Amino acid sequence: MTMSPFRLSLLAMSALATLLFQGCTRFAPFEGYAYDCECGTMTWDGRELGMRMAEAEPLNADSTLWRYHVIADLRDAEELEARAEPRDIVLTVTAAFGGTLATLAFDEGDAGFTLNEVDSPAGSVNWTMGGANLDLSADGAGHTMVLNSLVAKRGQQQLEVSGLFTFDLAD
Repeated sequence: MTMSPFRLSLLAMSALATLLFQGCTRFAPFEGYAYDCECGTMTWDGRELGMRMAEAEPLNADSTLWRYHVIADLRDAEELEARAEPRDIVLTVTAAFGGTLATLAFDEGDAGFTLNEVDSPAGSVNWTMGGANLDLSADGAGHTMVLNSLVAKRGQQQLEVSGLFTFDLAD
């Protein structure tokens, strides 16, 4: 049995169309994710932020002067869903701490407590600290900071901030 050239070309086109339609892969839409270091919590003007990092570093040989770095994701749920560029708040505290428990108060403008907003790809916005109160505690594995209160200021905007951060010293 021989096929006519018309039937042969129709068969070839049908096979090609079948392969093309079956060869298309459909992927589920990208859900995205928000990185969370599970190193604490931060409440920024009543909104819970995702934590990116909490790190403590001794600044002298006898470990009585410490610098604490905390980074949290400022993007809201809509920005995360839309995969907006990163926008982080960076909190840096430098303090004398050589015991197991301390309560520290920082007055407005104290150089030992800074806030900076880092926007991707290369922007930076300074916030001023309008006063802060925190508790530090230490055990063999690390330090814990309870940020009881912080007033963050930028222009006419003034926000209340609080948090709980754990700093693992084993790394």
